[in-house]
Amino acid sequence: MRIILSSVGLVAALGLAGLATVQPAFAQAQPIDGYCAQISDNDKYASDGFPLTDAGSILRQDRANFHRYGTPDADDYGDNTFDTVSARERIPAMFDNGNIEPGLARKIVRGYPYICVDIYRNSLSVYTGG
Repeated sequence: MRIILSSVGLVAALGLAGLATVQPAFAQAQPIDGYCAQISDNDKYASDGFPLTDAGSILRQDRANFHRYGTPDADDYGDNTFDTVSARERIPAMFDNGNIEPGLARKIVRGYPYICVDIYRNSLSVYTGG
């Protein structure tokens, strides 16, 4: 007799045996929101004209340009998360807590990549859009 367990059944069986230590991929956190945006010179300067030198701050300014100032780049898309000043203040810390495609932070600071951002409760996942 052959027993076939689904991934849920396998996790449950392992849990009963005290062996389950990770959740299956489908049970892990899903993004709560997301957007894609073109990073431009417009995003690399704070509202007071001060140059921004880190990727988290540049992403914050990109969202301020979109939501507060109404000056998005042509290829910027909206989100429902960063529409307030207090929400945007969290972006650099969320960036630091998240995941980013290798080399992309440097491209955000030095270049003009088209990026996509998956927004989680306390972190961001940033990757090259396409």
